[in-house]
Amino acid sequence: MIGLDTNVVVRYLTRDDEIQWQKAVEVISQSESCLICNVVLCEIFWVLKSKAYKYSQAEIIRTLELMLQSPKFKFENKSTIYQAIALSKKGTADFADYLIGSVNHHQGCIHTATFDSKLKTAKRFEVLD
Repeated sequence: MIGLDTNVVVRYLTRDDEIQWQKAVEVISQSESCLICNVVLCEIFWVLKSKAYKYSQAEIIRTLELMLQSPKFKFENKSTIYQAIALSKKGTADFADYLIGSVNHHQGCIHTATFDSKLKTAKRFEVLD
């Protein structure tokens, strides 16, 4: 198994640089499996939603759901990622916020303290006023 950095995954998904895309495809296809850690997932969302790419959150989530089903890609904890996806679909905060909350809950936290007012109605978060 190898780990993938954000830029390799972004090239793989967007094909915005043909040479780097080919290298990304090669390294992914030649590897038995590829780990995409939670930090990389968050960065993928930030990069693809940026002004440079302008992907919608729904498009990114659909892509991530497909990647989660692929035996080629491994993740730190699929259940926390699926929880974050479900919360992202109906919530107002970013995927990264929901992933943080899901990971914290999985680790036994009763809630996640935050100043982010977008999470006022989200379960497992306590917004500090």
